[in-house]
Amino acid sequence: MMDRGIVEILFGQKIDYDLLNDTLFEFPVGTTTRCAITHPSIHFFNQLPLLVALQTLMSALLAFPLYKLNVQITKKKNGVLSAVFTFLIALPAACYEPIYIIRLFDSHHIGLRMVLMTFPLIGGLRVLESYFGFVPAIPAKNWNNYFAYMSCPFIVKFDEHKQEPKRVSLQYFQQQLQIAGTYFIYTGLLMSLLWHYDWELFEVESDVNSFDHSLRELISWKHLMNNYFMALILSLGLKQSAVGVSLLYSLVFGYETEDVVLSPMTKSQSPSEFWGRQWNVAVHLGLKNGVFKPIRYLTNSKLMGVLAAFVVSGIIHEYVNLVIFSRTGIEFKWKYMIFFGYNACLLFAEHTFGSIEIIQNIVSKLPKPLITALVLCTALPVAHLFTGDWIVHGYFDAVMYAEPTILCRSL
Repeated sequence: MMDRGIVEILFGQKIDYDLLNDTLFEFPVGTTTRCAITHPSIHFFNQLPLLVALQTLMSALLAFPLYKLNVQITKKKNGVLSAVFTFLIALPAACYEPIYIIRLFDSHHIGLRMVLMTFPLIGGLRVLESYFGFVPAIPAKNWNNYFAYMSCPFIVKFDEHKQEPKRVSLQYFQQQLQIAGTYFIYTGLLMSLLWHYDWELFEVESDVNSFDHSLRELISWKHLMNNYFMALILSLGLKQSAVGVSLLYSLVFGYETEDVVLSPMTKSQSPSEFWGRQWNVAVHLGLKNGVFKPIRYLTNSKLMGVLAAFVVSGIIHEYVNLVIFSRTGIEFKWKYMIFFGYNACLLFAEHTFGSIEIIQNIVSKLPKPLITALVLCTALPVAHLFTGDWIVHGYFDAVMYAEPTILCRSL
């Protein structure tokens, strides 16, 4: 059991949900408004490294038995001991670990709870890929490679020529720090703007987390723009947090990491590119190797593999919601299953109709920014199913403690 003195020092100070307590300085705007520039919460960043370290530690602890039981014996294919360890020990441990840590530290902060999701999301999917024999070739080559791969919260970068993890350089650290700082500013500015409008820049009829949107509302430009801005915040925040957490990993282990979020909101040219090569590549690879490939192998159907990946993604996100919002009274309504089921239909439509010659000819003549806009518009009508509960139950308000913000209030 962790020493209670350490727990009290790091987690005894609960983060106050009043951003103005972290004010750097204030200034008037006219005679009726006063604004403040706030700094990221010191308590948030005191607690963050330990939670990241615990996620890395749990993944590292699973690496050795997974390598011995699953990765090294793929030719003999998964005896009873392998199955027992995978499905009765490793996966339950991945699911229960964040719940245990939240109770141990009495962690109330939703943003910090989200940090605890890296192990069940990434680690859990890597457990599955190891059992079914779909660990990528270089990580599976030897124990050192697999340990570096498994212990990384996101994606460790491998040197293709040397067949080993790529060592960090001073230039790498400089680039990553510049990226983290840039997204730190972008995310803070966008959150500062939307916070003043309760995260909905444009007024719409239905509640953001409801099922009551009419078809007219779902395709209205105000609804689409509100969903776009929230998706953009998620994209910027995920990019920022992935770079920050990966930097901690690089400092400890000395290895570079891959980009996890590229440019989903500005460069996606199809639904499959959005989900497969732009948005959260770490989860995509986990779903691909841990769910899609095994199901495709078992059923000899690519379609079944895609459907299974989206179903598992929906279940995972339902689990995340229940854990991080466990104190808020959130209701379980399968919104993520609906959201990812809808997007699975989009990928099926792309696969079915995207190869038709006349459609390819039309798409080839369109400007790339317009194609990106059209791709986003296919998913944005239902994006509130993903972000609505996060708005209502305070996720974005909590994450603002990790950002520099500009807040204004009427006198």
